[in-house]
Amino acid sequence: MCAFTWLLLLLLLQEGDQRRLWRWLVAVLHESISLPLEIPPKEEVENIIWSSHKSLATVVPGKEGHPATIMVINPHYQGRVSFLDPSYSLHISNLSWEDSGLYQAQVNLRTSQTSTMQQYNLRVYHPNYASEKPSTAFCLLAKGLLVLLLLVILATVLWVIRVQKRREMPRMKKLMRNRMKLRKKAKPASSPA
Repeated sequence: MCAFTWLLLLLLLQEGDQRRLWRWLVAVLHESISLPLEIPPKEEVENIIWSSHKSLATVVPGKEGHPATIMVINPHYQGRVSFLDPSYSLHISNLSWEDSGLYQAQVNLRTSQTSTMQQYNLRVYHPNYASEKPSTAFCLLAKGLLVLLLLVILATVLWVIRVQKRREMPRMKKLMRNRMKLRKKAKPASSPA
């Protein structure tokens, strides 16, 4: 636990003046999604580096009416990404399962010589799987757990009964011996003639 605390402190110190913003996003397979990017007001952006597992793209905003320079580095996203003006939010079309995961945008600011880091966790799902009733496997698991629970209860009850009988056995044996002694005393001892 102590090592975790030191690691967390080290990460916080390493961040310096960077701010981290987290967003959780859910999207439908083969559909599109936009990862909204927030740029601080009154700040001039030097560049934006988008990444997911590895570098995805770099955006360098154009100056005074010129278009932005966009370099899509990761071939997996080639032809499927675009950047929405004026915020340069990442728009991914034709989503695949591989698009699920962590994304981050590093916004390097020219005006204040700082950078902000915005992170996203994207989950892609199939629309038919999301609205289905509980799966057959889940129902079978629930039934199996119920049967297991009943068997455990039955075994516990049988064990308790067995323990009680064992505890009563010495008492029963003692009672039987006492009866035998009483019977012997009750009968007069017959002497052989």
